[in-house]
Amino acid sequence: MKPRGIRADADLIRRKISQARNALARIVERLPLSPQALRQDFDAQDVVYRNFQIVVQNCADMAAHLIAENGWEMPRSLAEGFDILAVHKVIPASLAKSLRNLAVLRNILVHDYSRVDLERAFPLLRSSRSLAPRFCGLLLARVGEKK
Repeated sequence: MKPRGIRADADLIRRKISQARNALARIVERLPLSPQALRQDFDAQDVVYRNFQIVVQNCADMAAHLIAENGWEMPRSLAEGFDILAVHKVIPASLAKSLRNLAVLRNILVHDYSRVDLERAFPLLRSSRSLAPRFCGLLLARVGEKK
């Protein structure tokens, strides 16, 4: 049962989670074990980077939906949406900080592909495999659905 005070379209949340999970599966399939291996595998870069963008965008879309649906303050950036969810106790502040970092990398991938520093990006790409499912699980719990 969803806690009082939180409004959300459960069908929309489930669709976004499904899209994120599908993209995460592609990341798991194609992400090499090291940044050096990823640097040398251009096909893996394409698959991982694109699916990372899809994962983060779906998480951000869910955050934006909850914010709008509940009349909370509008974020000034994709990343700030996660902070707003933390302020309203939807997710822990530590998770919001980690998701903010994923959103920053997503923006670099989308807007300035040539700036990707694989040594710094690789840990974020790896962490998306656990952070996004954690975020999705928390949202499912908030809208009254089972994982």
